[in-house]
Amino acid sequence: MKYIMLKKFVIFLILFLLIGINIVPAESLISCIEADSDFDENIMSLMKTGHMPSISMGIVKNNSLIWSKSYGYSNILRREKATNTTIYLAGSISKTFTGLALLQLYEKGLFDLDDDVNDYLPFSLRNPKYPDINITFRMLLAHQSSLSDYNIARTFLFFSYLNHDKHYLKEFLVPDGDYYNPKIWRDNPPGKSQYYSNYGFEILGYLIEILSNESYEDYCKENIFEPLDMKDTSFRVEELDDEKLVTPYIYFKRIYIPLPNYEMSSANAAAGGLRTNVVDLSKYLIMHINRGEYNGVKILNEDSADLMHTVQYPDNYGRFGLGWQVWKFNESEEDRFSGHTGEVPGGASFMIYNDNEKIGVIYFVNQFTSKLKIVELFSSLIVSQILFEKAKGF
Repeated sequence: MKYIMLKKFVIFLILFLLIGINIVPAESLISCIEADSDFDENIMSLMKTGHMPSISMGIVKNNSLIWSKSYGYSNILRREKATNTTIYLAGSISKTFTGLALLQLYEKGLFDLDDDVNDYLPFSLRNPKYPDINITFRMLLAHQSSLSDYNIARTFLFFSYLNHDKHYLKEFLVPDGDYYNPKIWRDNPPGKSQYYSNYGFEILGYLIEILSNESYEDYCKENIFEPLDMKDTSFRVEELDDEKLVTPYIYFKRIYIPLPNYEMSSANAAAGGLRTNVVDLSKYLIMHINRGEYNGVKILNEDSADLMHTVQYPDNYGRFGLGWQVWKFNESEEDRFSGHTGEVPGGASFMIYNDNEKIGVIYFVNQFTSKLKIVELFSSLIVSQILFEKAKGF
């Protein structure tokens, strides 16, 4: 078994290196874009700082995508320009879809948010340091389960590239599991501290399958993508238009190295496997701004939608609702922002809306390298500020 896993990994590594031969110097990219305004110049400057081969942006206001624009190349070597229909990796924005799927199942009465997930899972999920404390749906959705993200890169390889299914999650999370490490669990008890955890959302994806009796990917397609007319959105690469798919890149020593258009396995999809574009994600964001409704189609009740965007554990310095990040810049609820960011190898994303003004911004980038996270994150935050300023002009 270990030999087969090693063989698959070696084959993947060889393919990765072969693909990586087609590298492109960073200096040859941004200079190809022409600036038509101060706004363009600002974006181009941030693209250079954040090492972005392309960026696709959109502004949502008055129940519509009122503005969108793209810069740079979705594929550098072929000089294919990015557009608002270019399909990018959404990364952890996927977690908001996981939260929505669970709230839909919650509305059907299939579980309660404060239920012990062990009542539904085929194995026992407990922090060994606190075996008597239940871990609930609410804790997992708000990153309060005491799960860490220890060695998440290993599980990404294990599930996405070696294609193991969700049943293997217990091998990482349960003390007698083949891949268990005690560092997977934090020292604080569940429900008392916020720790961001991709593992938690992989468990939630598993629970969606158990509750719905269908795959996580199929459930989201039937109950979210299709009702919202999100035709260029999927967790499965084969379901998407090849001509619209962006090429993911990593930036290394002043060059852009292309990655294969890899697919997150079913076990990783709920935490970060979504692919979508500005047009489709704008429909999803409008639905949330409208408390569960888009273009006359209601997929979530208003009370449930409000719950998703409400901080669940404010006393624990938490800033998470149910799958969504929530920011408040003063004591007034009117100054509340809700959204999520996403980073995966070869892509970064940003989606946020102002709850008072009902304005949202979206953008995607087809490059992300963890070692440059601070630089790229800083550039991304400035892009969001520029977009909110631009939205005031409409």
